[in-house]
Amino acid sequence: MTSERCCQVRKTVPGASGENHFAGIDMGSHTTRLLIARRSGDELVAVRAERRVTRLAEGFERSGRITEEAQKRNLTALKEYAAILRDYRVGRVSCGATGVVRRAKNSAETLARIEDETGLVCSILSEESEASLSAKGILSVVRLDGEQPLLFDVGGGSTEFVLPREEEGIRCASRPIGAATLTQAYLAGDPCGMEAVERAALAAREQIETAKEQLYENPHKKGKMQNSGGVLLAGTAGTVTTLAAMHLEMSHYVPYRVNGLVLPLEWINATIRSLASMELCERRKVAGLEAGREDIILGGAVIVSQILSSFGCDRFIVSDAGLIEGIVIESIERESGMEGAAEAGGPKTHLTWRLAER
Repeated sequence: MTSERCCQVRKTVPGASGENHFAGIDMGSHTTRLLIARRSGDELVAVRAERRVTRLAEGFERSGRITEEAQKRNLTALKEYAAILRDYRVGRVSCGATGVVRRAKNSAETLARIEDETGLVCSILSEESEASLSAKGILSVVRLDGEQPLLFDVGGGSTEFVLPREEEGIRCASRPIGAATLTQAYLAGDPCGMEAVERAALAAREQIETAKEQLYENPHKKGKMQNSGGVLLAGTAGTVTTLAAMHLEMSHYVPYRVNGLVLPLEWINATIRSLASMELCERRKVAGLEAGREDIILGGAVIVSQILSSFGCDRFIVSDAGLIEGIVIESIERESGMEGAAEAGGPKTHLTWRLAER
């Protein structure tokens, strides 16, 4: 796979003292995140991690545009992040936008406004780049040796899949279904009930099946490559880590506790039934359910359930690391000229994250 330069790396402070510090910003459809990391050899240590619920996808399904209200929420978060970057004197920062920003009619104006008001230059990640970077993040914390891995990232506005195959290289697929957009389209009721969930599941399954066909398509011969079985699913992003926190009934989110956690399909489906019967006020009391995600977690859980069912799996592995970690890793690899950088194609990396609470 040939990868474009998807995130622009900028010096945030002339002559910055944080020469060993790198930062990534992930501007998604539901949250906008910041990660500052320090490199120590081939190990990365998270110095500061922030996330803000910005809801860029709110109202998108009606207008196809990022609304003024959503832009203001996002700008508030990014101004705060710009100040944090100055405080830490970070020398290099990469910012990638995904989901609805990629699809919005006013994406160019939105990004220009961000640069004008915050000084941050943010690039739109292609579907292929987002999938590959998410996989790079997952593989930096979770070992998937011995079986054929299939990696997925359920965002607010899209879902990405990566299928690394030694003989054909990596395969990527992206579909415009996410926790926020599926919720807006099918699950707006309070409570929404199982009939709405079934409609949402059908819509999600339809998209996932086409992604599956794309992943296993044989580019050299007619027909499909064989899925030999034994696929090992690993997932990341807010829906996945929130489900993990709910499973563990966490009162305080601890990233290293969810890395490598196995979530069974049976539990996910039971959780879907429970959430479908709850009003939002009841969901807010669920242990582990992140504040600000109570309205969209059901939509995300439906997508995860349909991914597992479609690929014939009864469980999957959770990774706290994903896109934003991949963004940081890529910027380090580019600067260092390390083998395995994005230009070489593929999600592999020599860098790993020190698994500590952050």
